[in-house]
Amino acid sequence: PLHDFYCSKLLDLVFLMDGSSKLSEAEFEVLKAFVVSVMERLHISQKRIRVALVEYHEGSHSYIELKDRKRPSELRRIAGQVKYAGSNVASTNEVLKYTLFQVFGNIDRPEASRIVLLLTASQDPTRGTRNLIRYLQGLKKKKVIVIPVGIEPHANLKQIQLIEKQAPENKAFRLSSVYELEQRRDEIISYFCDLAPEPSPPTKLPATAQVTVSPGISGVTFPAPTRSSMVLDVVFVLEGSDKVGEANFNWSKQFLEEVIRQMDVGQDSIHVTVLQYSYVVTVEYTFSEAQSKADILQHVQKIQYQGGNRTNTGLALQYISEHSFSTSQGDREQAPNLVYMVTANPASDEIKRLP
Repeated sequence: PLHDFYCSKLLDLVFLMDGSSKLSEAEFEVLKAFVVSVMERLHISQKRIRVALVEYHEGSHSYIELKDRKRPSELRRIAGQVKYAGSNVASTNEVLKYTLFQVFGNIDRPEASRIVLLLTASQDPTRGTRNLIRYLQGLKKKKVIVIPVGIEPHANLKQIQLIEKQAPENKAFRLSSVYELEQRRDEIISYFCDLAPEPSPPTKLPATAQVTVSPGISGVTFPAPTRSSMVLDVVFVLEGSDKVGEANFNWSKQFLEEVIRQMDVGQDSIHVTVLQYSYVVTVEYTFSEAQSKADILQHVQKIQYQGGNRTNTGLALQYISEHSFSTSQGDREQAPNLVYMVTANPASDEIKRLP
């Protein structure tokens, strides 16, 4: 995590940003910075916290959708580049209608909480409250919690009270100005994070694990799963640096072959990727290639020792996070991920905890 304060629950979180001229362009920058800083404190992924971002004025402009498969850093970059609309109107009616029918049109994660953070700083010119109540009740039926954050002096306090009355969880936060957002941020995150459920513990294997084995050790056995029902995506990472040397590298390959022979590799069970690393990362086999034991073993036997004057373990782990465990390289979203490292030397680079 980027910060000590961190939320890692099952949650679909939607930011609705007021794009009216009641916020100056400078104040809108403060609002964007608040959204980015909240995102920094969330475990954003398709399996934990998904985020959506909509700027609303006369209509609704979606910048991020819940199903967007982008890295958290890219999502934060998009949030930081939302354009200032400065329109005369920011219609709460319209944006809640959009949220009801577009953002939560289909509930594809029934196990996750659904929360809308309504960042409002202006009066909705729409007369009457009948439609607003209808949209709020529709969201309530879909178990969507609406948390209004009213930014004075122009926020519509009566409308905020009306939203609060629709459901006990719809707690409002009233701020004297946009500059109070930062000091109230952790309080707001704590509130909505407490409303979301914890992820259920894995029933098969942890989502990510790392095993480090020294090639100098003999007689190591791998507790490989043999049940045909096991679904798992495994990345094997072999150190191929100068310090390992070719003889030990070949021993590592033999060890890897023995491990794979014990595993239930197949299209509907365990999938395998193989990487070699030293100064750089070399992709030897990917999830998108044929997932048969015979093909993988044949390929492993042909792997050539690369050598290299560094042991960049941090780089290898970063590559796995950004590339190997991505759908573009054949990773299956429903399959738990396992990283199995065969290495003999301390890392030459820094190993960072990835967002």
